[in-house]
Amino acid sequence: MPSRPPEPDLEQVIAESRGRAMRLARLYTLPYWIIFLVILGILLAISILTDKVYSNIFNQLIDGVSMTLFVSIASYVTALTIAVVVGIVRSNPPAPPQSRESRRKGILRILRIGLYNVCTVYVSVMRGIPILVVLLVTGFIVVPALRDLINSTLVEGVRDLANDPEIPDLIWRGSSAGTAVVALAITYGAYMSETVRAGIQSIPKGQFEAAYSVGMTYWQTMRTVVLPQAFRNVLPPLGNDFVAMIKDSSLLAFLGIRDITQIAKTSSGRSFRYVETYAVVAYMYLTLVIMATTVVNLIEDTVNIERETPRLIRRLSSLVPGKKKREPVVESFD
Repeated sequence: MPSRPPEPDLEQVIAESRGRAMRLARLYTLPYWIIFLVILGILLAISILTDKVYSNIFNQLIDGVSMTLFVSIASYVTALTIAVVVGIVRSNPPAPPQSRESRRKGILRILRIGLYNVCTVYVSVMRGIPILVVLLVTGFIVVPALRDLINSTLVEGVRDLANDPEIPDLIWRGSSAGTAVVALAITYGAYMSETVRAGIQSIPKGQFEAAYSVGMTYWQTMRTVVLPQAFRNVLPPLGNDFVAMIKDSSLLAFLGIRDITQIAKTSSGRSFRYVETYAVVAYMYLTLVIMATTVVNLIEDTVNIERETPRLIRRLSSLVPGKKKREPVVESFD
């Protein structure tokens, strides 16, 4: 009588079944769009290297990369500075006094209320105006008016003091890179200030109280306890703002600033090669955005590495009421 074949191991069957299911799932979740973009980018790169038309267009547009990067980085740093100041002010709205205050404290409270309302109006207005409109108003209205005011007052005063009528007027054109930096910075500063404010308000109030209990002032608490944790929480959206600023820098073409888009606009108008020109423009912006996204992701990974909590924050956490360490409960079954 023939012997029966051995029964297959149940765990082995389950493992093989899971392996087949995982391979099938990978086919559904495979990032086909990345493959498409990589193939398209390789084809366009080959065209730039081998085709004379694409090569000439690329050599012309490469001159605008430095302007695009300069305006983006300078605007982002300025906007981040504005966002931190406005975010700190708006994260702590003024409360009515609990008792009678001295005259000095009353004046400081009035100034604080005024500063809070100014910041609130700034955020509300700038978030409601398109970036292109801000660029046009800054370049064609604000900058010329400010330049004429400085030339008619400050420069004239310097000429009278120096007794030198040959001192030249201030030259500040609305189509300069400084104008673009100012316009982008004040616009993005309003959006980023709300991100910073949300990050500050995400820190438990107990840490503020614990910092005050050990004698730290409000600004010391912000600088050493709150802001480091807040920036760690809001780093992803702040990084996305930098990527968005690189793309929005293409609006500089409306001011005539020679960035990538403006050079492409003038070049395609002369050669009538719109398809080739704007294909290279899209390729260059996509490359810049991918590089910026990679840098932002590396920074996020570096910040999110598990590390020992700083001694100051551990000490403050131990002072927070209601956060005492619970002792293990041992039950007896005697």
